Formats: sequence, C-alpha cells, structure tokens
Amino acid sequence: MLVLDVGGTYVKYALTDAAGSLLPDTVGQTPSDAQGSYEAFLAVLSRIIASAQERQDVGCACVSIPGPFDFEAGVSRMRHKFPALYGQSLRVPFERAGIGVSFLHDSTAFMLGEARDGVAQDMASPCCVMLGTGLGFAFMRGGRVCVNAQRGPAFSLWNMPYEGGIAEDYVSTRAIQGAYGEALPVKTIADRARQGDARAAQAFAGAGFHLSALLGALIPRLGCDGFVLGGQIAKSADLFGLQLDVPWRVSQHLDDAALRGASAYAAQGRAACELTLDPTDCKG
Repeated sequence: MLVLDVGGTYVKYALTDAAGSLLPDTVGQTPSDAQGSYEAFLAVLSRIIASAQERQDVGCACVSIPGPFDFEAGVSRMRHKFPALYGQSLRVPFERAGIGVSFLHDSTAFMLGEARDGVAQDMASPCCVMLGTGLGFAFMRGGRVCVNAQRGPAFSLWNMPYEGGIAEDYVSTRAIQGAYGEALPVKTIADRARQGDARAAQAFAGAGFHLSALLGALIPRLGCDGFVLGGQIAKSADLFGLQLDVPWRVSQHLDDAALRGASAYAAQGRAACELTLDPTDCKG
C-alpha cells in the first residue's frame, strides 16, 4: 500500500506492509509546490506513484490532505492552500496507474496515527490539536475518529466563536506573531523566548492560555479523556503552560503521525476507522 500526507511545503510518502505498518526504508518527502499549477501537482503525485510501483506492487493508496475537500470524489475545495487545485480531482494520477485511492482529512489521519502507535494508545476517547498555520482538531470515540457526513471533522475548533472572534484568531501561527509584534517564524520567536525575551514568552503564554480556555470548555462537552498536542508548533509546547483537567501529551510522531494514520486507514478501511456523528450531538 502507498500512503501520502499532503502538506503545504512537502508531500510525505511511504509504502506499508499488509497490516498498515510503515516500511522505514520507503519513507520520504518531496516539495509540494503549493502555489504551482494543477498539472505540476499531479506530476508530483505521479512521480511518487511511479517510484512506489518500481519497488513493489501497489494495490491501493491513501492520501491525508487538509480540508475543505470532497473526500468521496477526491476533489479539492481549498482556496487558502493549493489554489490551483480548487475544483480539481486528485484521483487522476492514481487511476492512470491502476491504483484505488481513498482520501481522509489530515486531522483524522493525525488522530489515527497517535492512537495506533503514539501517545494516545492508552486513551479511550482522546482529542488532538494540530497547531501550525491553522488550528486542526479531531476526537475519537470507541476507537474511531468522529467525522461528519462529509467525512470532515465532527467538530471544527478553528472557527469556534471566541472572545469576539474565532479560536484561530488567538491560537495559531498568526496569533503568536501578532502577539509578538513581528511576523517572524514561530521557531524564531520560541528561541527568543527561551533566551529570555519576555515579549516572546508572553506571546506563547497567551496562546497557551487561550488554548487551555477553549479546550477546557470543549473537552467535557465531547467526553474526552486525554489530549494530544501536534503540529510543528508543538515543538514549543514547553512555552505554552497548558492547564487542562485531563492528561495531555505532545505528539510522539510530530513529523509523520498523519502518514501513520493514513496507513492505518488504508489497512483497516473506512468503516473500521471512522464513526459518523451528528456534530450537534457529539456525545450521542
């Protein structure tokens, strides 16, 4: 099986065994060319597929990708990322290669990856945040990630009303940059915080305060018993000072949890990995 994780900077990929475990010597990444043309992106996928087929027979593929996305049709509905892909099918290169393909939301994939062989293995009903450019969120019930009828997240945290705006206004890359007052890479701001820059430290502490408040209200509503913080900004988790009423951990697989989740999805199938819920009744 071939699994891919589409991000704004790279497309990560790997082959798996029949049980869905990544084959370490096949893991790699290639630039995603997020601002390029549709044809250029299909060429990226085609090269990955061809390389995989040279190594082994590939019967199916699974792609982790951000939303909005029509996961059934394999058609992008994103405007904020990969603008040239809007309304276009990503099934094309897989169909040309004779490979069946499924798609899932990257937050769903992340949650599956951490639940399968990461820090959420011992949690019955965990939730997670993927903190980076945006604010991804997913939660599980009964060993399956909860999704809505469109197979996106059953609950969207990023646009949750909060403090006269939405959650992402207060917890995201731009929120930290805005609080610091300079549009520097978040890693640079984190390094400055650790070096004693009080303004940088406060930018992270503020984001941590708001994330704690958001999750403090949400976790009891969803009945979650643990929390996983992921995304590249999770590498600065020590600066957030999160205060939660459930155990929480930093992702064990910050760089490839979504790839691992896609492999679990490819092996187990849609019904085994997802539970569709009414998003207005998350505890149903």
